Amino acid sequence: MLVERNGQIADLVAFTSGQSAGTVFGSSRTAVISGPVASGKTALLHRVLEDRALAEHGLLTAVGSPAERSIPFGVMEQLLHDPRQPATGSPPPLLTGAAGLGGLRTAGEPVATEVLQYFEAELGRMSARGPVLIAVDDVQYADAQSLQVLSYALRRFPSSGPEAVSVIVTIGAEVRRRPPGALEELLHPIQGLHVRVGPLSVAGVERLLVARARGGEPGEGPAGTAATARLAGALHAATGGNPLLVHGLVEDHFSHERPSAQPGDGAADGSPGAGERFLRSALLIVHRVGADGLRVAQGIALLGGVSPLSLLARLVEVEERAVLQVVSALADAGVLDGGRFRHAGVRTAVVESLDDEAVTRLRPRAARLLYKDGAPPLLVAEQLLGHAMTPPDEEWAPQVLADAAREAMAAQRVDFAVSCLRMAEGCCRSERERAQVRIALARFIWRVTPSAWPRQVRSLTGTVRAGQLPAADALRLVGDLLWNGWTDDAVTAVRHVAGTASPPDAELAAEVLWLRSVLASTFPGVLERVGTTLAPLHGSAAEVPVSRPNESRLAAAAALHGALVGGAGRDGGGGTSPAREDVRLSDTADRILAALRLTEETEPTVQACLLALVYADRLGTATQWADRLLAEVTARWPASSTAILRTVRAHMALRHGHLTQARRLVEEALEDLPPHCWGVGIGAPLSVLIEACTAMGDHEAAAEVVGRPVPEEMFATRYGLQYLYARGRHELETGRPHAALRDFTTCGRLMRRWGMDRSTLAPWRVGVAEASLALGSHDQVEHFAREQLTGDAGPRVRGIALHVLAAARPLGERAPLLSEAVSLLQSSGDRYELSRALTDLGQAHKQLGDPVQSKLHTRRAWRIAEGCGAHKLRQSLQSEQPGQAAPKAPEQPQPAATAGLTDAERRVASLAAQGYTNREIGAKLFITVSTVEQHLTRVYRKINISHRRDLPVSLDIDVAHIA
Repeated sequence: MLVERNGQIADLVAFTSGQSAGTVFGSSRTAVISGPVASGKTALLHRVLEDRALAEHGLLTAVGSPAERSIPFGVMEQLLHDPRQPATGSPPPLLTGAAGLGGLRTAGEPVATEVLQYFEAELGRMSARGPVLIAVDDVQYADAQSLQVLSYALRRFPSSGPEAVSVIVTIGAEVRRRPPGALEELLHPIQGLHVRVGPLSVAGVERLLVARARGGEPGEGPAGTAATARLAGALHAATGGNPLLVHGLVEDHFSHERPSAQPGDGAADGSPGAGERFLRSALLIVHRVGADGLRVAQGIALLGGVSPLSLLARLVEVEERAVLQVVSALADAGVLDGGRFRHAGVRTAVVESLDDEAVTRLRPRAARLLYKDGAPPLLVAEQLLGHAMTPPDEEWAPQVLADAAREAMAAQRVDFAVSCLRMAEGCCRSERERAQVRIALARFIWRVTPSAWPRQVRSLTGTVRAGQLPAADALRLVGDLLWNGWTDDAVTAVRHVAGTASPPDAELAAEVLWLRSVLASTFPGVLERVGTTLAPLHGSAAEVPVSRPNESRLAAAAALHGALVGGAGRDGGGGTSPAREDVRLSDTADRILAALRLTEETEPTVQACLLALVYADRLGTATQWADRLLAEVTARWPASSTAILRTVRAHMALRHGHLTQARRLVEEALEDLPPHCWGVGIGAPLSVLIEACTAMGDHEAAAEVVGRPVPEEMFATRYGLQYLYARGRHELETGRPHAALRDFTTCGRLMRRWGMDRSTLAPWRVGVAEASLALGSHDQVEHFAREQLTGDAGPRVRGIALHVLAAARPLGERAPLLSEAVSLLQSSGDRYELSRALTDLGQAHKQLGDPVQSKLHTRRAWRIAEGCGAHKLRQSLQSEQPGQAAPKAPEQPQPAATAGLTDAERRVASLAAQGYTNREIGAKLFITVSTVEQHLTRVYRKINISHRRDLPVSLDIDVAHIA
């Protein structure tokens, strides 16, 4: 099927048939069809020859061939033996005749007169019967003798009239060859037509698609769908409009579709797939470019592009001028675009055309040339890793591969980074160099195959003891050893570095300061063992300026430690107050997060900042950052890192009382990173899972989690504190207050010993108070609850403490304490603890003989419990009034104070009285948060109240009838 060629066909037919302007005798009518490789020159020639306007012409045809260009008179033989012409006798064999007429062998020798006259006579006999048309395809491959004969004969015949002789040829460019003089003489007559065949347009490709789908010839007007237009654009981008490539892709496209498929039903992303026909066509073009075409194309495929041209020429060992010609020809043919393969499948096919021996020779050569030219490490490494090669014996290779691994990791090409380091390990020339590579490899394996990471880390312990690691690398390894619970090895490494390190430089100083902060905030049990040993080195490191990236990392670690120290280590007198210090620390963490881009190097900094915000009681800010980071990393980040970030976010959800979300996040984290890969850090996800399941009333699931084995070393870490507190909650809710009291007091004892007695980490005093309440020890309840209230507790923990304290007070004192607890918990956003406090407040009002307030608070508690996933608490509240979806207060007459409210104000106030937030009210009533706030302001003024909790019962109407 020819597309976008009608005008060229008409011009060629008119010209060669003599229908265009007349000519003079002796000036041959020669038409030339040129164009890039596989642009459709031959198809156009055949279409012209089939035209009815040339039916009366005598036709002589020949095809040039690279393999036959050295055979004298090869084209003449084809012309004179054209089966479409009647034989006129027995012409002498030209080759034999030529040999006999002087042994003609070279292109520069003149053709014998007898041969020239013989061909002229043959043309004369044919032209006597009517016009003659000579057609030669790929005339650039014609032998020089035949070209001389053609030029001689054509000068002796008219180009129009009944005895006209016309010539039509196709010609393609040749690399590293100048056209012979006879060809130039033939193609540059006094009068001629030159038609250059170009690529198809996008519209032409679309018409071809439509025609192929209909099984007919393409029309001139596009008639495709939007999907066809999109596919046509994709096909054109992959082929440059080259007809042979377009046809190949079109056939591949339809061959993979159902019989009923329509054009445009391609891949979901609209990209064309590379099938057998397309790839075969592309390789054909590469071969037809010339003798150097395949070699140059292979070099481009290996390097990924043409630039720099001089390097490509050196790689394939071809003259730079010839390389440029090949590149130009491949670009004209639609194979290359901007010096690169248009379609990745073609590049792969060209690389696969190399045999193993050639790849083994070319890849190292390419890597060496790239390295010497100062190419980026990634490009060099791609050559070294391109064919499962053995490690190169090059002094520069380990460093280049290590640099490439860092660049690959920054681009999230984790598997490639690991491959770089594995090869670097194999070509290191010293054990010290090999040990450094293995440390980097361990860090990357953690991100690719976490289950294999402990084994890689373990293999490095011997290198530390042997002193084969630089001090900074040895300290980096300490954190990995501690995570896996190998405390003794970590302590040995710290003592080795502290005992052998000279005054620290900037790199070592940063690692010493970072490790000291990590030990203090996460591994305090280990700090007790090495603190004295590390102190001198730490003191020296504190005086050394560090790099700017390390400044952020160390500031984040200091913020986390400061947030954990809390009031236990701060000056509450003349110095900065604990509250102001929390603000300073949270501002530091927020500022660092705003300036960072999440990468493999900044990941520990990000985690430290998020935890600092949580422990500084800035849960809202922490949640915003965590959600933003999770949205960024889930699509491109290693599962191990995503799992840790999900766990941090789950802790935030738990503190907000979003039990279902907390449980889901942790379960996803444990799927991303299986429990055996967490080391001592397993306490973080398990503590959330235990607390969430316990609060939801799923005690069987919580018991299963508690029953899982955990490393003993975990209990000397911050993760162990969280685990002890969570396990205590489970034991308390399942009727084992003595066990709960033991876990809570152990948690508290360790927190005080390690100087991180912060209620935002684990409010152990509240736990002790609740366990004491279950054991009937009201004095202990009073003591620990009030101690918690006078400590560093924020609104959430103060609300929980007041709730527990109220349970130990006489009935008449409970309602005020619980009301204050409700107010604090509502402001803190902990919906689960709010529903618990509302439940007890409802019971207190019931016992005090106020059923209206009792049922109002109970219904609010039920709704909140339902929303946050506290299923057992919701069921207990629902069971108080069987048959109802929730307890409902009786109708009450409207007090005069509320009679002046508009319907809109009443709806907003009613929902606010039931515990809905302003945002939830806006969503339910389809109004903005600002409108909700304005309504509530007017309601407060009209009924003369100051707080949300003072909204009267008479405002409460059935939520089901609102919006």
